[in-house]
Amino acid sequence: MKNRIRELRFKNGLTMDDVFVLTKIWPAKLSRIERDIFKPSPREKKLISKALRAPIKEVFPER
Repeated sequence: MKNRIRELRFKNGLTMDDVFVLTKIWPAKLSRIERDIFKPSPREKKLISKALRAPIKEVFPER
C-alpha cells in the first residue's frame, strides 16, 4: 500500500513548500517519497507525520 502523504497534504491544505518549512525536507525529495520512489528514514517519517498531523502508521501504512 502506498503512503498517504499527498492525500493528507491536500486534506490539511498544505503545499510541498509548506511541508518543507515544517520538516526541512526538500520538495524534490518529498515528491520522490510521495511517489514511493524514495524510502524515507525513520526520522523523516516522524517529521512528515508531525507536519501532516497524523500518526506515522496512518501516513505510512504497513505493506
